[in-house]
Amino acid sequence: MEFVSLASGSSGNATLLRTEKTSILVDCGISARRAGEELSALGLSLNDISAVLITHEHKDHISGVKRLMQAYGIPVYATGGTLRSLAHAARDEYFNFAGRELMEEVCVEREFSIGDISVTPFRIYHDAADPCAYRFEIFQDGNEDLRKHVELAVMTDCGHFDDYIADNLLLLDAMLIEANHDRGMLANGSYPMVLKRRIMSANGHMNNNASGQLLSEIISPRLKSVLLGHLSRENNTHELALGTVRSELKAVFGEQVSAAIDVNVAPQNTLSKVIIL
Repeated sequence: MEFVSLASGSSGNATLLRTEKTSILVDCGISARRAGEELSALGLSLNDISAVLITHEHKDHISGVKRLMQAYGIPVYATGGTLRSLAHAARDEYFNFAGRELMEEVCVEREFSIGDISVTPFRIYHDAADPCAYRFEIFQDGNEDLRKHVELAVMTDCGHFDDYIADNLLLLDAMLIEANHDRGMLANGSYPMVLKRRIMSANGHMNNNASGQLLSEIISPRLKSVLLGHLSRENNTHELALGTVRSELKAVFGEQVSAAIDVNVAPQNTLSKVIIL
């Protein structure tokens, strides 16, 4: 299977999971046209997308969703609170009326399937109506043998982590995790104080240190690849995010363990590294 970010940041987010039978987007906060262009670079088109899973209703996660529904008939899955918030967030009554037939409500901690991919939503801490992250399990070749399956997760827009979050991220093979900002850059930057407080709050965005600390708690021999996502253009850099996360891992496990995990940044405006599992 393949795992890749099409875009990640405040200007738009979309992540692709792909098996031989099923292709899922987590969020589509970029235009459908741009999503199609990024998919084309991977040998896919929007007609290949089986479903879109929405984490929450903020614009940078939903701006392309209506077009995917209207033009391509792609079903959308999200929590009840998120689905009920779409019309207000998008300022479009389509989501209250015509779009309803393509909207599927999911419940946190209740597993469901799309094609050959099993999905388990779990709650996260963000200033949205009913936000969640998603954990995925894929049995390769349809064989439910523990030696022949992969598990991964996509979690961004989460202000802090606790044991509940960590427990939902254990024993993964790969993941996309938020590393939104560098604490010093945000504190000393030009954002107004009200925005700084929102970002740094328990329902805001995780900083680089927190991302590294969370990885230190969930690390296992299975974890091979990590994408750092939703980096702030103004309050972070690729180098700072990678360096800080690796420093947190080294502080706990040393250089050898840290180096064993392939950590990459999911760029704002182009494809990330394609993770093949």
